[in-house]
Amino acid sequence: MVTMKDIAARAGVSVATVSYCINNTKSVKPATRDRIMQAVQELGYIPNDSAQTLRSRSTQEFGVVFPDIDDLGESEILKGIAAAAEAQDYSLQIALSTSTPKLEQKIIERFLRKQVEGLIILTCQPENTDFFRNTVGVSNVPTVFIDRMPEKIDANFLGFDTYRVCLQLTARLIDAGYRRIALVAGHRRFFSEMESIRGYTDAMDERHMPPGAVQIVETDLTKEAAFRQAMFHLADDPPQAVITTSNPLSLGVMEAFNLTAVDVPGRTCVITLGADCWNRSNYLPNVIHTAQAAYALGQHCVELLLKNRKSPQFFEKEFLLFPDNVDDLALPPAPALTAPAPARDRLRLLVPSLPTVDAMQAIAREFELAHNLRLEVDCVSYHELFEAITRLADTGEGAYDLYLFDVSWLEYVARRGVFLDLTDFLQQHETLRHSLLWRNLQNCCFDGRCCGFPLVGGSHMLFYRRDLFDNPFVRRQFEAMYNAPLQVPRTWTEFNAVARFFTREHNPYSPTACGTTVIGSIHEDCALEILTRLWSYGGDLFDENGRPCLNSPQNIKGLQSLLETCRYAKRGIAAMTIEESFRAFGAGETAMLLSFTEYASLIRSNVEGSIISRIDCAMLPGRTPVNVGWNLGIAKSTPHQALAQEFLTWLCHRRTSYYMTILNGQSVVTYPHQNHELRKLFPWLALVEEGQSRSRSRRYPIVGRSRWITPAETEMILYRMFHRLLSGKLTVWEAAEQGQAALLRLLQ
Repeated sequence: MVTMKDIAARAGVSVATVSYCINNTKSVKPATRDRIMQAVQELGYIPNDSAQTLRSRSTQEFGVVFPDIDDLGESEILKGIAAAAEAQDYSLQIALSTSTPKLEQKIIERFLRKQVEGLIILTCQPENTDFFRNTVGVSNVPTVFIDRMPEKIDANFLGFDTYRVCLQLTARLIDAGYRRIALVAGHRRFFSEMESIRGYTDAMDERHMPPGAVQIVETDLTKEAAFRQAMFHLADDPPQAVITTSNPLSLGVMEAFNLTAVDVPGRTCVITLGADCWNRSNYLPNVIHTAQAAYALGQHCVELLLKNRKSPQFFEKEFLLFPDNVDDLALPPAPALTAPAPARDRLRLLVPSLPTVDAMQAIAREFELAHNLRLEVDCVSYHELFEAITRLADTGEGAYDLYLFDVSWLEYVARRGVFLDLTDFLQQHETLRHSLLWRNLQNCCFDGRCCGFPLVGGSHMLFYRRDLFDNPFVRRQFEAMYNAPLQVPRTWTEFNAVARFFTREHNPYSPTACGTTVIGSIHEDCALEILTRLWSYGGDLFDENGRPCLNSPQNIKGLQSLLETCRYAKRGIAAMTIEESFRAFGAGETAMLLSFTEYASLIRSNVEGSIISRIDCAMLPGRTPVNVGWNLGIAKSTPHQALAQEFLTWLCHRRTSYYMTILNGQSVVTYPHQNHELRKLFPWLALVEEGQSRSRSRRYPIVGRSRWITPAETEMILYRMFHRLLSGKLTVWEAAEQGQAALLRLLQ
């Protein structure tokens, strides 16, 4: 096989000079280039995809990289590129990155290896300046960036004048009497989105609007993300006008407004920046669209590449913003701000603060409108909720129609007969029963009877930084340290080794400060950290006869494993909460996170934009996850029994389950787990059923010799034992012995 060394020997030059010539990475004298290319042809050297490419030194091909083409504007830009390229006898290699930085990098590197004659890039990672500087920045391949420009890169940039259009739109709305105007835009790291925000805020300042009138909603540039943000920030109290910076964002906002019966444009005027199009059927009904010259921008991309190739020495890079005419847009009169009509009835719920509860409240407007009622949701602490359920068990009276209870309380509420028996209700609604994931339904049943209805399910799993695990340098370093390949840990021994590697105190070259986090601030969360270790080493709190066995050899191994993990965890374990663990993971401080799909929505709210697409998930190490979930129980004393049951039915509707999943990333219903769009958005959905099948339930004693025992009492024993271990005042054996004694006293 002919190599560059053979070419260098034939042409009488160095191998480096051959590389510069063939890869076009450095200037080579014309005479030297001719000798090298003659040697290439004589020896038949083929470095690229085609020998013809080398002989002609021209691919007549441009590479085009887009995140996707869901937006009408993006598809119009692509049409303009294709038309202009075809007119000049150029072909296109088009690739979609699906907004995945790693895939985008791979595509660009492949195009450069193919020696395309130009690149047109709509990047999903403009903040990754180093990558672009070290690839297109040194390649001598003419490049045009669209919409999003990496800093300090010498390349052409074409975009739309979003600053001017948002400035003008906002000013016109204010002049027309609008006083509550919101802007829904992408993240500021994108040039066009930052300019949109700047135009909106400048118009607010120029018209002397009060600071409280500014309402900016930043989100990912997808309809799902826009829907989520609109449900949480706009739908409950909609402004008079909403400006969105792209068609997908307007789709998400309109989905939220349609769901919550917000009249557009009667109650809220929605305006979106979009491509110029003659046929209104391309537009959302009742949404006002601007007319960006997207097709012309696409054509100009090709014109710039051709000019750059024709005169590379004297070509001046171009920075051009295309105007967007809004003068002829007809704005409706400013809608009046009116208070909603009072509801005829109400349904009251007592719940803990959970992401799924937030999602339920956000979409409950649909149920409220259908039944002319108001859903009143009161959030209390874990302890206060259990006390309220205990009072209900003792007296039979309570102020609420529905209560949420943890699956670990199932035996307690079942044996005390706290809630309405739903067995017959579920038997009568076969479709409803079969729509629930099997494990979630089982979490409501005790001794063959159903005393609740699942709202929260999901699974206990491992989230990790896929980009770190795939990084070649990191992988080589790990293999040198452990003489084993870096892989997603399957056991707690592997987990501790990986966590140690990613902890800078033990590995100065670690890309993260710590390997993981350990939650130790709240007794129920701390208990889950402990139980997964005990179970995976063959231990448990109680033996088959119900006797405490915390001091068994298996449990000692599990506690030692957890104690070692604490050495590689972020400091402040005693104060670490679920929310703080996600913040640390999202900020890039830790490489791995052990948590539940119930809290997966916290990934999107806490993870930085440059990291979000680099996260993956896997089964929990040890493969003994905790069975988790929360169930709704209907109070026996409620005067709204039929309405409460109708509410449970509504929660399981296919459409409701889709909305709940988009807002929170988890569902107890089967439909979202089978939907390809949702599985793509939330990859952990594919693992939930397997995780649930392997999970173990917390079985705590609930009856002592003379009283009821609450689950919290058992968990507090584990919590105190763990904190004694953290203090270093006790050995693992001593702490286990003290915990064993406390469990024995509890049963007395």
